[in-house]
Amino acid sequence: MRRIVLFISVSFCFVQVNYGQFIFPKSIEREHPRLISSKVSKEDILQNIENSKDVKQSYEAIKSKISKYVVQYKTDPEWLSSRFQMYWNSHATDVYVDGEFYSHAKGKAPVPTVRFTGQRDYVTDYNTPNLEDLKPYFEDDRGLFLQHKKTKTWEWVKPSKTGRIIENTNEKIMRIARDAALVYFIEGDADYAKLATHLFDVYMQGLYYRNEPIDMQKGNVQNIIGLTSFQVIKENIVDELTQCYDFLYHYIQKEHKSENEIYATSLKKLAEIIIKNGVPDNNWNLHQANFVIQIALVLDEDKMYADSKGCQYYLNRIFNESEARQWSVKDVLDYGYNQDNGVWNESSSYALSVAKGYTHLARTLQNALDIDVMQFMPVIPEAVAVMPQYLYPNNYIVAFGDSHYGPLETEPFLDLVANAQQFNNREQEETFTALLYMLQDKNQGEHKRNEKNSIHDILHNTKVHLDESIEPADKSDFMTNSFYAPTVSWVAMRNGLSSKHGLMVSQVGSLGNHAHSNGIAMELYGKNYVLAPEGGRGSSYFRPDYKDYYSQFPAHNTVSVNGKSQYNKMRSYYPFEVKRLYPASERKTGYYPNINFSDIYFNEPSTNSDQNRVMSIVRTGETSGYYIDVFRSKQNEGKDEYHDYFYHNLGQKLKLTSENGAFLNLVESSKLTSKAGNIKAYDYLWDEVSTQTNNTLNATYNLSIEGEEQVHMNMWMQGNENREIFKVKSPPSEAFRHGMIPKNIEEAPLLTTVVRQYGEAWNRPFVAIYEPSTTSEPSTIKQVDTFGSPSNKSFVGLKIESLQDRTDIVFSSDVIGKYAFQNINFNGTFGMVTSEENKTTLFLGAGKSIEKDDFSIQILGKKSGAATLVYGNNMQLTCDDVMLLTVPDTYKKGEVVLTFGFKQFRGERLKMNGKNVVSFKVPAMNFQEISIGLK
Repeated sequence: MRRIVLFISVSFCFVQVNYGQFIFPKSIEREHPRLISSKVSKEDILQNIENSKDVKQSYEAIKSKISKYVVQYKTDPEWLSSRFQMYWNSHATDVYVDGEFYSHAKGKAPVPTVRFTGQRDYVTDYNTPNLEDLKPYFEDDRGLFLQHKKTKTWEWVKPSKTGRIIENTNEKIMRIARDAALVYFIEGDADYAKLATHLFDVYMQGLYYRNEPIDMQKGNVQNIIGLTSFQVIKENIVDELTQCYDFLYHYIQKEHKSENEIYATSLKKLAEIIIKNGVPDNNWNLHQANFVIQIALVLDEDKMYADSKGCQYYLNRIFNESEARQWSVKDVLDYGYNQDNGVWNESSSYALSVAKGYTHLARTLQNALDIDVMQFMPVIPEAVAVMPQYLYPNNYIVAFGDSHYGPLETEPFLDLVANAQQFNNREQEETFTALLYMLQDKNQGEHKRNEKNSIHDILHNTKVHLDESIEPADKSDFMTNSFYAPTVSWVAMRNGLSSKHGLMVSQVGSLGNHAHSNGIAMELYGKNYVLAPEGGRGSSYFRPDYKDYYSQFPAHNTVSVNGKSQYNKMRSYYPFEVKRLYPASERKTGYYPNINFSDIYFNEPSTNSDQNRVMSIVRTGETSGYYIDVFRSKQNEGKDEYHDYFYHNLGQKLKLTSENGAFLNLVESSKLTSKAGNIKAYDYLWDEVSTQTNNTLNATYNLSIEGEEQVHMNMWMQGNENREIFKVKSPPSEAFRHGMIPKNIEEAPLLTTVVRQYGEAWNRPFVAIYEPSTTSEPSTIKQVDTFGSPSNKSFVGLKIESLQDRTDIVFSSDVIGKYAFQNINFNGTFGMVTSEENKTTLFLGAGKSIEKDDFSIQILGKKSGAATLVYGNNMQLTCDDVMLLTVPDTYKKGEVVLTFGFKQFRGERLKMNGKNVVSFKVPAMNFQEISIGLK
C-alpha cells in the first residue's frame, strides 16, 4: 500500500520549514467498509462476538433495537421510511430561511425531498416525538404536531420554534439504517440489507434534488448554512449516511448499482456545501474536514467518476487546498495554534476538543488507509502534551469563555500512542504513555477510546496496549507553577498539585474564539473545588441569557466600569498585557516555590479605561495558603462614575461582617439594574441588599456538600471612602456539567458580592485577600492591616499576620518606586517580606531592590528583575539577573566568600549607613542553598 509522501523544502534564510503538499495514493486499494479499522476482519468480529460477553451483549443490543423494524419491513416496507421528515407532498427543492429560522420552501422535484430543519438554536419548548408518535408521510402547512415539554399537551407548532427536531428525527431513522447495514455486513443477512438500503435510498433520493438553502436576510447565515442543518458543522447525519453506505457498498453494487450515481452525487453535494460554507479559522474547520473525510473515504477513486471527484479529490481539497470558508489542514494549524506551546486560539473546552479532533482525524486515516498524516502535523502532539496545563489540582480543566469544567479526556493520548506504535515512533510512544499513566492509574488495565459500546471498540480497533515498562510522567513537568498562553490571553498560576491543598488561579482576557466580554476575569481554586467559578455559556448561544448575561462582565469575577463595560463576545480581539509573571511561564525548576505573582494590564475598550490586576498565591504551609488580589481601574478621560468589583462563589450561605465581626446593616436596594443605567446583565442579579461603608469588609462563603466537611472561602477586603457593598444572588454557573459538584449545588444561585467604588478606583483600588479553609483546616490569617505611601496614592501595602507566628509584608505599586515600612525598604512594583520564627524571606517579584535588617538584594543593570533571599538558620538564594547581595558583616578578619555548589564569589566588606556589611555580585542562579563565611 502506498503512503502519503511529503515534499519538504527548507528555507535557510528564514530558518523555517515550508511543508509541501500531501500526496495521496493514486489508487485506493482498501476494500469497503473503510470507516472501520483495516486491522479488523469480519472473522475477527464474529470471533469476538462469540468469545466476548461484553461484545456479544453490545452487538445483541444493537440487533434487538432494530430487529422489529426488519420484521415490520417485510409486511409494511414503508412504515419506517414514511416517518422521515420530508417534503412528502410538495417535493420542494428550494428552501428559504429568515436568518436563523425556517421560512418556507418551494420548487418541485420528481420525488419527496429532505425537509430542512426548523431553527439554528437547538433549544425548544417541545419534545422530539418517538417514531411511533409520528404520522406517516407528514407534511402540513400548520407545521409540526408536537408535545409541549411542560404542559404535556400536543399542539401545532411552526417549524421556526422546533429547534432541531426535524434533523434529529431524520438522524434517528438513519441510525437504524446504519445499524441494520452493520448487521448485514457482519452476518450477511439480506433482510437487514433490504431495510437499510430502502431507508438510505429514500433519504438520498430526497437529498439529490435539494438545493442549498437561501437566507432571505442575505446575512451571515448564508455563509454557514448546510443542506439539512443551519450550520454545516451540525450535518451530523453525515456520520450515519457514510457508515450506512460503507457497510452496504457491495450490496448496493450488486443489487442497486443503477442508483449508485445518485447516492454518490448526494454525498458529494453534502461535501461541496460543507466546504463552501462554514468558518475557516476555528473549530468549525475541523468539524467540516471530518465530515468531508468520511465522505471521501466511502467514495470510489477519482477515475470512477465522470467529474473525477472521488476519494483522492476530496482528501486533497481538505489537506492541501485553502478555500474561502475551508482552509487546508496545514493552513488552519499554522494559524490557529501557537507553534511554541501548542495552545489553540479558542476557549479551554474548545481548544482541547480541537486537539482531540485532529488526533481522531489522523487515526481515522491510519485505520482506513494505513497512512500516517500525524507526522506532518507536528503541532498536534504539542497540543496534546500541553493539555495538563489546563488542569486544576482536582484534575478538572479551567472553564474560561464558553467552556465547561470536566476531566481531561484520554482519547488524544491514546490516539498518539496508537499512531506511534503503528508507525514505529518510540519517542512519541514513551511520551504519551507516560502522560497517560500520569493522568490515570497505571494499573487500570484496559485503555481505549470512549466508543459507544464494545462492538464499536472492535470495529475501530480502539484498544491500545500500553507498555508497562514506561514510568508515569512527573506532573510538575506538565503542570507548571505558571503558564501563559498569549494565543487566548490566559494565565494560570498554581501552587501545589494536591487536590485538597493545592492552590490555583486562572485569569483570562478576551482573545480568540468563544471568548467573553469579561475584562481581566479570574477563577479561584481551594480545598478540592473551583470555589470562584466562571459562569459558562448559559442555556444556548442563541438564548437571551447567553447574550445578555453569561457572556458579560457581571457573570465574571472582574471589574466593570460605570456599569457600561461591554464589548464583542464570541470572536474577541481584546487581550491583556502580562507585565510580570513569576515564576516565568513553563519554568519547571530553580524558582522560589512559595510565592506566585502576576501583574496584568488591560484597556477596557468600551469605556476606554485602564485596568491593572495584580494577583499572588502565597503558600504559608503544606496545607495552607492564600490569594492576594489588587485591582486598579480608572476611566482615561476622568469620567469615573463608579467601578464594580464582582466576586461569585459556590455555596449556600454568605456572611458579610465588619472588621470587628459585626454583621453589616444591609438594606434593600435597586442600583444594580439596567433602569439605573447599567447594561442589561445587571438585571440577572436578584435579592439585592447593600450598605455604604468605608470600613474593611470580611466575607465568608460557606459550601456544604453531603458527606464532606464544610468548605469556606474567607475574604478580606480593604475599606475605602465612597464605597458601597452589595450582597446579591446571581444565576448558577453553567460551567459545571461533569460531576465536580452535586447537581443541587450546580443548579443553585452563586453567592455574589459586588463592591462599588464611586469615582475612580485606581488610587482607591480594590484590595482583597482570599483564603480557602475547611472545618478541619480552619483559616490561618488572624489579622490584616494596611499602610500607604504619601508619594503614590495607588500604592498598596499589606501586613498579614498568621496563626503560625508568621507575618507577611506586601508591597504593590503601579509604577516602580521607593517605599518603606518599619525597617523594610523596597524599590519596585511587587515585593514581599515574610518573617517567621526561625527565618526571613525577601521576595522581590518585580523591582530593583528590597532590604531588611541590613540584608538586601539589588538587581544590577536592569530597572526591574526578580530575586529571593531566605536567611535564618541557613540561607537560600535565587535571582533571574545579575544582582548584588548584601548581608551584615559579622565575620572575623579575612576574605569573606559566598559559596554555592562548587562556585565561590568574593565579598566586598563595606560600611553602609554606619554599619558593617559584606556585598557580593552574584550571577543569575536557580533557587538553592548558599553559605557565607571566611575563605
